[in-house]
Parts: sequence; C-alpha cells; structure tokens
Amino acid sequence: MDNNMNNKLLFKNRIAFICSIVFISLLFNLKTFAMQDGSQHSYDYPHVLLINSYHKGFGWTDTQTDAIIERFREYDENIIVSVEYLDWKRYPDEDNLAFQYKLIEHKYKYVNTDIIITTDDIALEFAIQQRTGIFKETPIVYTGVLENSARSRTKDADNIVGVYEVLDAIGTVEIMMALQPEINNIYVVCDATESGKDVSGAIGEAIEESDFNLSYRILDNLSYEEIKTLLKEPQADSTVIMGTFTMDSQGNRKSNETFSKELADITTLPMYTVYEYLLDYGVIGGSLLSGTMQGNYGAALAIELIEGTPIKLLKTVDMIPVYFGFDYEYLEKNSIEINNLPVESVIINRPISYYELHRDIILIYSGITLTLLVFIIILSYNVKMRKKVQKDLEVGHEELLLTYEALAASEEELKAQNEELIEQQEKINYLAYNDFLTKLPNRLHMEEYFAKLIKNSDRLNSKVMMAFIDIDNFNYINTAHGHQIGDRLLQEVSDLFKSYVQDRGMIGRIGGDEFICLIAIDENFDCKNYIDGLLDKINNSLEINGKQLFVTACIGYAVYPDDGKAYDELLIRADMAMYKMKSIGKAKASRFDIKMNQEMSDKINLTNALKYALIKKEFHLVYQPQYNSKTNNIVGYEALLRWNSHILGLVPPFNFIPIAESTGDIVEIGKWVIEEAVRFAKKINISDRDLIKVAVNISVVQLLHSDFVEVVKTIIEKEAVSPKWLEFEVTETVLIKSFDLVNQQLKMLSEIGIDIALDDFDTGYSSLTYLRKLPISTLKIDKTFIDDILNEGENHFFTRAIIDIAHRLNFRVVAEGVEEEVQLDYLKAGNCNTIQGYLFSKPLHEADALELLESF
Repeated sequence: MDNNMNNKLLFKNRIAFICSIVFISLLFNLKTFAMQDGSQHSYDYPHVLLINSYHKGFGWTDTQTDAIIERFREYDENIIVSVEYLDWKRYPDEDNLAFQYKLIEHKYKYVNTDIIITTDDIALEFAIQQRTGIFKETPIVYTGVLENSARSRTKDADNIVGVYEVLDAIGTVEIMMALQPEINNIYVVCDATESGKDVSGAIGEAIEESDFNLSYRILDNLSYEEIKTLLKEPQADSTVIMGTFTMDSQGNRKSNETFSKELADITTLPMYTVYEYLLDYGVIGGSLLSGTMQGNYGAALAIELIEGTPIKLLKTVDMIPVYFGFDYEYLEKNSIEINNLPVESVIINRPISYYELHRDIILIYSGITLTLLVFIIILSYNVKMRKKVQKDLEVGHEELLLTYEALAASEEELKAQNEELIEQQEKINYLAYNDFLTKLPNRLHMEEYFAKLIKNSDRLNSKVMMAFIDIDNFNYINTAHGHQIGDRLLQEVSDLFKSYVQDRGMIGRIGGDEFICLIAIDENFDCKNYIDGLLDKINNSLEINGKQLFVTACIGYAVYPDDGKAYDELLIRADMAMYKMKSIGKAKASRFDIKMNQEMSDKINLTNALKYALIKKEFHLVYQPQYNSKTNNIVGYEALLRWNSHILGLVPPFNFIPIAESTGDIVEIGKWVIEEAVRFAKKINISDRDLIKVAVNISVVQLLHSDFVEVVKTIIEKEAVSPKWLEFEVTETVLIKSFDLVNQQLKMLSEIGIDIALDDFDTGYSSLTYLRKLPISTLKIDKTFIDDILNEGENHFFTRAIIDIAHRLNFRVVAEGVEEEVQLDYLKAGNCNTIQGYLFSKPLHEADALELLESF
C-alpha cells in the first residue's frame, strides 16, 4: 500500500513537473517570437552558466553552488551567474533530461555563455552531450566528480578542466579507529544509485586497505525501515559510516540529512561520515569532503579562464579538499574526549560560556544603565542651571526696577536707556535675519541674498547654485537622545557648513534640520564636485555630550536660471531632488532633473485617486491563514488590504499606504478595514469551533487619534462580536512617534480584550525596554530573518534567539513569510507557535478563506 501511495505521489509530481516545463517553454517561445532579428544577446559582463546534477535543497549541491557564487562576488560582483538544476536525484530518467534540455535550450538559445560550470557526474555528461547543440564549444569546468568517472566521461572531449571529488574515506576510518579502537564491524549506508555505488565502493576499498582487519556490510539493498530495524539493536563492536542515501530499495525518498538524523535518534551505534553537509545531522564526524572547497576550486579555475588563461594551461585539481570535523553533542554521547581529536579539528555545537550566551542582554542592560546615569547627570545639571538662572533673573528684575526709577529722575540716565533700546532693536533686527540656535542666516535672509545674487548674475551673465540639505534621521536622534543633544548636533553641523562654504557663498537654516546653500558660479564651476565635498564634510562622527553620533545628509541642488528663475521655484526643485535621494537611501546628492516633475505628478495622481477609492469601493481585503505549528490547524487569519483602482489598476500597498498616512486618509481607510475584518471574524467564529483570531494592521496615524479606541469599541458593539476574536498588529515605527500616547492607546485596547502583536520584529527601533513596556502578547518575526534560516551564519542563530527571548517574555511567536520546508522544520524545532506563509497558503479572498476553513 505504501508503494502504491509513493507511486501515485511520484506520478503527480511528474505531471506537475511536465506542466511547469510546458508553461516555461511557452513563455520562452513568446520571447523568441518577440526578438525581431533573432540575434544572440550579449551581456556587458562575463556570463557563467552553473548546471547542478541534483536539486536545490540537497546539501552537497547547495554548498558547492553557494561557494561558487560567493567566490565570483568576491572577484567581480558584475559577473552574471545563471543557475540550473537537473534534479537527477528525484527524477533519474531520460525523460527528465530531455525536458531539462528543452528548457535550457529555450532559456539560453539567444544568450552568449562564456563558461559552463557543472557539479557532479550527470551535469558534466549533460553538458558534454549538448556541445553540438546549445553549448557549442563553450569551456566546461566540472566539480564533484570522482577521478575515474571524470576521466571516463571526458576521454574524447576537449576544452574541459575541473576538480576531482576525492573522498578521504581512509582518513575517516583511521580517525574512527583512533577514537574507538574496539570497533570490528562497519555498516556502510549508501543507496544503489550510480553516485551511491561510487561512494560505497570508495568507502569499502578504504576499509579493505586499512590495517585494522575490519568487516563491513553495504546496506544498499534495504528500505529505510529495514535499516532502522537492523541498526536499532545494540552492537558493542559496530559502527556506521554514512554516505549518500536518498532513495531506498523500495523507491522511497528522503533527504540525506533527514535520514541521517532519524537514524541517529534510534540507534546506539556511533555514526561517522565522509561528507561535510551531514555534520550536525547525527554523525560524530570524520575526515569530511567539503562542498565549499570544491566550489571554491571550481570557481578559481573559471576565474582564470575569464582572465584569459588558455584552458590548455590549466590543470585538473586533484588535491583532497577535506578537513576533520566533529559534532560536540555526539562526541559527548559516545564518551569521546576532545583532547583525542586531531589538531585544528572543527567542532560544532560546543557549549558557550554564560557571557557568550547572554552577551547581547548584558550589553543592552549595561547600555541602559549608562544612558540612565548620563540622563541623571544631565538632569541634575539642568536643575542646577535653572535655579541659578531663576536667581539671576530675580536679581536682574530688581536691578531693572532700580534702573527705571533712576532713569525717571535723570536725563543722562534716559539717554543711556535710549541707547539700550537701540541695542535691543539691533538684536531684534539680527534675530529677524538670523537663526537663534545656529546663528546662521534664516529663510528671509537667504531669500534677500538670492535676490542680490541673481541681480549680479544677470549683470555678469553668470549663474547661481542653490543646494537644499536635510539631515538624515534627525527625528530619531531627537527621540532617542533628547532635544538638547539634537540642538547641539545642529550647532556642530552648522559650524561644519560655515567652515566649508566660508566666503564662497552663504549657508542658512530655513527650519528644523533643513539648510540651504547659495553660491554664485560661472560656466567652469563643477557643481557635483563641490556638493560631493560638502557631503564628505557632513558625513562624520560627531561627539555630542560624550555620545558618538554618525551624521549623514541628503542634498538636492538646482541652478539658476537653468532649473528655475524664481527663489520659490528653485527651492521647490532643489527640495524635489533632495527627497528623491531620501527615497533611495542616506548620504546621497543629486541635481534636479525634469523627470522628477513627472514623479511628483505621478504621486499627485495617486494621491488624488486615493481620496475617492473608498467611495468608489475600490478596496478589498484578502486573508492569509496562520497555522498552529504542532497541530497544523488554522488558528488565525491576517487581513491584508488591496486596492484595484479604476484609473491606475492594481496598486501595491507599499505604494499607497505611506501616502494615505501622510494625507491622513489612512484613518477612514483603516476604519473600513477594521469593520470588514470584524464581520469576517464573526463568520469564522461559530459556536462549535475553536477560537480563530483575525489580525489587522494598524497605522501609527490611527493610534495618534485620541478617539481611535472609542471607534473600535463602537464597531465591536455594532457587530456584536467578542474583542478576543481580534488582534491588532503594529510595526516598530510606532516606538519613535509619540511613544507615551501610542502605548496608552494600546493598553486601552488590551484592556477591552484585543490582543496586540508587534509586527516585523527587529527591523526597526525595538528593544527589550520597549517590549516590556508595551502591552503586547504576540511577536511576529520579520520575513528577512525567516529567509536567513536557509543560510548558515549569525542571523540563523539570531532567529532562534528571538524565539527564545519571546518565550521567556511569555509572548506567542508568529513566523511570517515561511516558504520552504527547511524553514518550517527549523521553526518547529525552535518551538515557534504559529506559522504563516506561502508554504501553507497565499492570501485568499473571503470566500476561499471560508472554504479552506471548512475543509479542516
């Protein structure tokens, strides 16, 4: 019965695979038809085609692929690398290769390919066979092929070089016997595929050539369950060497890593391996063949070809790309001392110290303590200065009274008073034309100076450059460090501006963190070079009251009379150029371009269409289900807003929501979203079903309205629903905008029974301090961290750390953007509560969402 089910599943997979190939073929036929002259397409940079024998997600293939791509990026990030997978492990038949050939022919028929890199045997044979067709005489670099196989396949071919896959099975046997000399028998776990037989043969040969008189058995003719049954029984003098085993004798398939881990969980026998990618999947370790090294050697050969080295001068790499690697957990399980391992062995999963484990928390709390101490010192100093100023004012007031009385009695004193008034008038005049904080010219002063410059410009036939400067993230600096530090920062930056401009022109502050610079220029003046110099002057680390602040700015500039003839016109266009740079990133500068007018026009059109979208009923909601990670039952839906404009068509949320927030339209739109979501929640929470929550995204603009909570209460009472059916999601940006007011609103929502979720956690300004202050019950991990699960590195560890911290704070954890089984397995292992993503379901219209729920 299991075989029938597997055969049916395999049949369905093949049908789906064939349909996808036909669809892709049709797309590329359309592309071919669209090319009028049928000429080949040439890239401006070298094009490398990487063909893998197996599928994405197979550990050996992934490590080679990642290493090749990374090596090219280090050498020249402009090199174009296209990646294809022949999927031979899962579809080992000629029909698959025929489909792959058809697909690759369509994709690269009109593309010049400079080099082909293949991984493992099938891809090499495939590339050689297609040389008379799509690949012509393109140089081939192969990796991951045993020496005998490589020599056999390339015997009659030329223009080929590569890297032999040299297994160090002898090294694994020797280190195994050094660590556990009592072993007499070895079970070799390899499947009966072509590559599996090559690996088992190499391991068997190594055992026979060793000096230890060992017996062994190759388990290539058993099923997964038969192997488990055999190795489950205790055998004091036996061990296991894991090779490649992706298909058992009955045609069942599993990833090598999955089966290795399952076997380790049920057997008492020590397990070793010859492959790096099986480390951390139940094996003690061994002398490991590194796919990363294989990929690096292959990419190095390809780079030499790119640099012009003739392929005849390159030699096939036959060095053994291995190292000793071990898993601390299984060394401990088998009572093996680390001191007995070879020098420079790599050990994973070794326990870390208390400081290493909690370093981030310790540093955060230390930083908080230091910040509080500095704040207390500043506050104490401020109180002291206020008292002194108050005392000075009282004394000054008494002195003014005495002076007034004296002036009333003396003409001489009246004259002195008149002079004092004149001095005050001069101060008033100064303040009318200069900024009080920075002592720079203000907006009025700059406007009059511009009029003076253009008058001289018209007379001398010269030009005037206006630069609009805006400090990056200044609001965040004010929020995080206080307005006192913000004011000091503006003073320091103003001094930098004055030292750069000097007598060449005039720099002024027109409001907040915005400055303008006016300079008279001639035809030979290099505006871009001057602005770049000003950027370099600004982009520095400044010490303000003992704090190091890294300051950057964006600059937009325009030239009179080319870009505008009036002060306001030039200012608007310089401002446009500056905001264009803000939308791209930080620390950037650009001159006004007429295209920016069109972008502004597009934004205005979108803004106008948005005002009537709600009236015209152009909005609708879709619902993406959220699943319990243990039971796979639906426990909630996230309501997502979509806009299908009659004028603009489908408009992505990231385009219109920021505009709706800036215009205030988000308040009415958000109210409509809550009403629709409440009605949906009422439909799905019937009496005989477990509680299912509907999550709604809430804008900070809505939260800043004082009547927001009352609006929500009214909607709930009108529809007669339970507040427990709702969950409001807020992003981390709310933490820097009126935090106290927002926190108060969230607490009131929480008190009436609505759960609060923090969305896109750790992509903004959140900290443990904010987490503890906010009344949140759910933490949503941002998709960027879920994507990082597919890659090894610090972020991989960081995702697990986020889950652990959230659980310690009694938060429910939701992972969004889950698209791969590997991500799901990782999150389940980390006890993530809820899963959301395309792996389970895309966002659905209401009817489809209800139908899906009924199927459970």
